[in-house]
Amino acid sequence: MSQNDDKNDGLEPGATKGIDRREFIKRTAAGAGAVAVGMVMGGCGTSSSAATTSSIAAVVPSKTAWKFAVMNDTQWTQTDDGYNPNGTPVDIIAKLNQEFINKGVKFVVQTGDLTEKASSTGTTTATKTVNGTTTTYTYSNTAAEDMRAVFAQTLYNAGIGFFPLRGNHDSATTTATEFQRAFPQTQNGQMNTTPADVLSLTNPDADLQPSPAKSGSAFTLGSNFSSPSTDVNNLKGLSYSFDYNNVRFVLLDQFNPSNNLNADGTAYALGTTIAAQQSWIDTTLAGKPTGGHAFVFSHKGMITQDHTDVLFGNDPSAASSPGLDTFITSLKNNNVGYHFCGHDHMYDRSLVATSDGTTAKVMQIVGASNSSKFYYPANPSNDVTYSGGKRQTLAKQELNTIGYCLVTVDGSHVTVDYYSAPAYPSPVNGGVIATVPTLTFTKRETFGYSLNGTQFVVAAGSAYTTVQNTSTAGSGTVAKVLAGSNGYTVTDPSGRFFSATVNTGWYAANATASDILLLRGMSASLGSTQTDIFALSLTYDKTKVTDAQIQAGSFAMATPDDNGNWTNAANSSTGGTKKFVLGPWKSSYTLGTYGVDTASGTVWAVVNYNGYFAAVAGV
Repeated sequence: MSQNDDKNDGLEPGATKGIDRREFIKRTAAGAGAVAVGMVMGGCGTSSSAATTSSIAAVVPSKTAWKFAVMNDTQWTQTDDGYNPNGTPVDIIAKLNQEFINKGVKFVVQTGDLTEKASSTGTTTATKTVNGTTTTYTYSNTAAEDMRAVFAQTLYNAGIGFFPLRGNHDSATTTATEFQRAFPQTQNGQMNTTPADVLSLTNPDADLQPSPAKSGSAFTLGSNFSSPSTDVNNLKGLSYSFDYNNVRFVLLDQFNPSNNLNADGTAYALGTTIAAQQSWIDTTLAGKPTGGHAFVFSHKGMITQDHTDVLFGNDPSAASSPGLDTFITSLKNNNVGYHFCGHDHMYDRSLVATSDGTTAKVMQIVGASNSSKFYYPANPSNDVTYSGGKRQTLAKQELNTIGYCLVTVDGSHVTVDYYSAPAYPSPVNGGVIATVPTLTFTKRETFGYSLNGTQFVVAAGSAYTTVQNTSTAGSGTVAKVLAGSNGYTVTDPSGRFFSATVNTGWYAANATASDILLLRGMSASLGSTQTDIFALSLTYDKTKVTDAQIQAGSFAMATPDDNGNWTNAANSSTGGTKKFVLGPWKSSYTLGTYGVDTASGTVWAVVNYNGYFAAVAGV
């Protein structure tokens, strides 16, 4: 694998085979979050030896791009099988840690529920069964929280940071105090400083799942740390924000602090604590790095598929969640890219709107389960039941998997790769696993946005021709989708269709005859980069190409190949027949056809994937 392969992991287009029928069945339940079974046809794939590539490097993403990961609920509710002590799924955590190390992330954010029993103030008696022998042991709620801290050590040893949140399973006042002590980085960014008594915590599974030993020195990640309250007995280090490079991270804790008070000094109440933090949220988001991004994290979501309890109340209705509209509007006005959350133990991505359905919308990403339990969407949906179906636009969903999100930040561009592995819970509509299966993580979807681009929401069955955008990166290149429709007709368990959230972004021209378009969001089936067939055009600078190159068909719309060099865009489609046309695009042209229209000054191609596109000579 070349350096460029690693650098572009998760960002480059390419032909991907559909999954087999066996995995299709395992990953879905009664058709929910279904993955269409695809077929790869011969034609113009990237492996063709006849493909002509340019030696011009496609320098996207840039060398300054960096990554962080998002994981979710880590709870073990089953009998301890010798690998998952103190109600903590260490077997899953260990495998995810290795994923994060392999992917080269700078740090990991966890969206709450660090363990199962940290909300209890009593002592928990656990049953452990290994090789037919059953024993019991006891542990406290703080020991449960500490066990999660112990197994974050693997990340610190690799120079990777960990920024956690509490969830409803970490909600006790004593857990608040222990969280602040066991994870001091939430107050100052100091990693690898876990208290010695936490690291020496008794591990009842040490024979099969030994605790990691500490190595290396302390290191700092992030800057400009703040909290809604500087009182260590209140929200300091529970709700907190920090900056890393050009991103502001805001992590929101809605659970009981040790002094039972909201940030404004009023008596603590689960449904009002975020509203009491709103002024801090507004100020913090408004102060994000100039020209940078902002991401918000919480445990509970704004509106989710299984749970009715949300970030602002017992259900997502306007009457039961006062403050939710203000919160969504604040995120929208401050250009928050994504709101990440957990709690629902399924992967679900959707646009969530204010109660009128129109004032403001924010992309919410509910993370897949990292625990022994899995949930299932309600029918009718919670959006229909509590909000008349006005607040939520579904984008993607996957059930019964263990997964995580890998987020790449490249200047003004953000790309999210969602990875998952089948978990096989029983029953499939809201079940559990007794042991952790072999986890083989595969990329399930790639999406993203750019500060210099535009988002287009295309409903199922609707045309992609609304996707038209002009570059502000330098050359004023115009991109247009000339034909193609959203053919993804899968529905969720409540019968709702999914919309495509198509995003454009731009890089300045770099030895190309146009600015570089980054196009994302049109892939249909989870697990495949293949999209519906569509025609795309880009305007080009006529001074950057010769008539001879145009006549020879060596000037065309191009995309990066597996080695990071520009290649004809037709080479990277799945199937089709490669054919050059000198002239304008016509609706009769099939997959693989590409051309140059000198009259309009455009290159065009009929393709079935997303990624980077530019007009390039010599391909």
